[in-house]
Amino acid sequence: MITGSNDQKLFNLIIPGAGLQPELNAVSFGEQPQILLVHGANSTLGVWRLLMNELSSCGISSAAVELRGHGGSGGKDDLQSFGIEDYVDDVLRTLEHFPSMSVLVGHSMGGLVAQLAAARKPLAGLILLASSPVGGMRSDGTRMFLRHPLRFAGAMWRKSFAHLYRDAAVCRSLLFSRYTPESVIRDFMDSVQEESWRAGNEMNTLLPDPQAVKCPVLVIGGEDDFMVSAESVRATAEAYGTEAIFLPRAGHMVQLEGDPSSLARLIVDFSARVRSENQNA
Repeated sequence: MITGSNDQKLFNLIIPGAGLQPELNAVSFGEQPQILLVHGANSTLGVWRLLMNELSSCGISSAAVELRGHGGSGGKDDLQSFGIEDYVDDVLRTLEHFPSMSVLVGHSMGGLVAQLAAARKPLAGLILLASSPVGGMRSDGTRMFLRHPLRFAGAMWRKSFAHLYRDAAVCRSLLFSRYTPESVIRDFMDSVQEESWRAGNEMNTLLPDPQAVKCPVLVIGGEDDFMVSAESVRATAEAYGTEAIFLPRAGHMVQLEGDPSSLARLIVDFSARVRSENQNA
């Protein structure tokens, strides 16, 4: 256990494995987190640290989990065998471990994982940040390929999504706003890990069914996101019967850019509303 910058206790946790399921590494601000944060491809729970601090400052306890094969979770040697459904199982297992959690937040690939998990488990609310869209990543992927054909060709030849983020200019183009400090991009590049090639490609084939998600959904995008276009974000919001919210001065890595307090406030207000509605139902 370590102490966060706002004196909120930050707990390091291990969610036990079962059968072939590996142990999962997680952190929690507070002992009864209300929100679960799910990272995207090539990431770890480190991308959530700033947001978790902001949420804690607003009186909201949250937890973040590392999907199998990522960060401190088990399964690193088997990463390339994992698919999206494996990650969905990780999220469902984490929700069972924290019965206090009723709101699920997913970023990018984690947004797809969160949508599939929400279709299988009743929740108070679902929040999608720059999420893989309901129609898949094929259109957005083609646009990215056309802008950076050599970098994408190299990634395809190596079967390595991490290869996309070895060049700072390409990394900024795909993931960050033009306003983002170079230091933020370099820190992200230093933390990039490999992703399952299988799971990444399933983002085009294993698509969510919005009709199966029964809870309210908040859809948030970055105004300068090149990876998931504004059109894709709006299409996802429309599929869930809501309107997308776009954060200024933010690209795809919305939790690392712009004003983190604005993102935290959106999450806090939505979470408070859906929990109130759930209690009054």
